[in-house]
Amino acid sequence: MYYLLIIAGGLMTMDTIWLSTVCNGNLGTALPAIMGVPLLLIGLLKRFLMPWFRTPAGHLVKVLLIVCYSAAVVFFCCMGAMLGSAAHRKADYGKDVLIVLGCAVRGERVSLTLKFRLDAALEYLEHSPNTAVIVSGGKGDGENISEAEAMKRYLVSHGVDESRIITEDKSTSTWENFKFSKMILDQRFPGASAAFVTTNFHVYRAGRVAIMNGIEAEGYGAKDVWYTKLNNYMRESIAVAVYKLQGLLI
Repeated sequence: MYYLLIIAGGLMTMDTIWLSTVCNGNLGTALPAIMGVPLLLIGLLKRFLMPWFRTPAGHLVKVLLIVCYSAAVVFFCCMGAMLGSAAHRKADYGKDVLIVLGCAVRGERVSLTLKFRLDAALEYLEHSPNTAVIVSGGKGDGENISEAEAMKRYLVSHGVDESRIITEDKSTSTWENFKFSKMILDQRFPGASAAFVTTNFHVYRAGRVAIMNGIEAEGYGAKDVWYTKLNNYMRESIAVAVYKLQGLLI
């Protein structure tokens, strides 16, 4: 059993170390190590810990660890199933407006995750020639231009008429994406039908944030970067739970 703890803990810790070299650091990147390091240490230090686990205090800690890890597995499995179900739904073509949610930009170049969102937007717009598009995202650390501007340039370079694109370049979160996009909808497209594009794991939360900002919109999920999928689902599961506790999700 302790060898399994070493293997599981080691793999989870290695996942965090590797992703930290290729992705922006965030909770999703760190979570595997947060969960994996204790398992790794228990496995490596079993000779010293086994006698202590037989004491009343040690036994209590052992039971708490088992309960916490079991609860975490159940939580992530249930949340993953819910997020995955929403991720595979696709908005109907032909909505009046498509909102594309921003993501990291490297200097002036869209990240791979943002590229996938924009490619999904291009697919939607190809099937919906009369749909206008709002690209939503402000300028963050390490970004030379706003995410909205980078998205606009990408769409124009792939054949989308610039007149179809409205930039929203102030938002810094999913909540603000929809808050500021709602202002644009009210000003320029009152009563319009809408859809939104985001990465598939994010569709569930984004859809509910949209509703809370007064936007009835269906999600059009973009594919995820395969090597960050597990991390993203773990991080999003916690984000949904936190949003629920804070009353930010219906």
